Amino acid sequence: MKKFKILSFDGGGVKGALSIEILKRIIIKYPDFLEDIDLFAGTSTGAIISAFLAKGLPLDSLNSLYTQKNAKTIFSPSKLNLIKPKFNNKILKNMISNYFDDNFKISDFKKYIFMPSFYLGDKEKKSWEPVFFNNLSINETSNTLVKDALLASSAAPTYFPSYRNYIDGGVIANSPTAISLMSTLSSMPKYTINDIVILSIGTGNSPEKIIGKTEKWGIAQWSFNPFSKMKSPLLALLMDGMSDLEDMYCKIFLKSNYFRINPTVPKFIDIDDYNFIPYLKLIGRNCDLSNLFKFLDEIYLK
Repeated sequence: MKKFKILSFDGGGVKGALSIEILKRIIIKYPDFLEDIDLFAGTSTGAIISAFLAKGLPLDSLNSLYTQKNAKTIFSPSKLNLIKPKFNNKILKNMISNYFDDNFKISDFKKYIFMPSFYLGDKEKKSWEPVFFNNLSINETSNTLVKDALLASSAAPTYFPSYRNYIDGGVIANSPTAISLMSTLSSMPKYTINDIVILSIGTGNSPEKIIGKTEKWGIAQWSFNPFSKMKSPLLALLMDGMSDLEDMYCKIFLKSNYFRINPTVPKFIDIDDYNFIPYLKLIGRNCDLSNLFKFLDEIYLK
């Protein structure tokens, strides 16, 4: 049986520019690479990348979206996010609407798509819950407008307002690899775990750490630290920790059928720091992809 290929993209705001540079290098070496992908999975900024690719939009249009100029427009004006979101989502909503109109639904994708979000609940729901916008089978998300799913998946707490009571999927699966694997297996019984291969493209492995006397920290320090480079330590821990956990699961379950490329980024870069986009693209253009290409040649594209 032909292998079922999953291509996954992490969340990370402007750091998606790094992921796109890596993807561009893959396509230069393997021009038909995207045509052979079965499922595009992505969270937050990764959901936007995945949706563009699943729809078959030109890579140039995706690349132009992740420019310093566009990112500055999305992440402006800025407000102190102590009692309200740092940004509104009007510009992001308009940009997404330019590519996904009010008629384009999850079920309209020609390729499979998988985009995590988190629903905070309503009067009918007994509790909050993860929601995975996908077309792996006919499900309750099938008729969701793609632009709504993207705004839901990328509603990062404290940065953007929640969207229809959804928040960023990064709180549960910032790297949607293991969860897209499990969803594929449950939705498509004809595949076994040995039939699935995953390439995970990260948004950069930054040297994030918290030093100092954290034993004295309370809500204020963990939730909001305006004088630190890491403004929201708890949110950063949550999203990065989830990515590490998904990576561990995939290494255990898939072994050699899984590969993750996530280059080291020496500086901590916040998800809205658009001034670092040229720097991120430079890292993407120059990082070592020899092991990635070996994986593609020997396993993924076989």
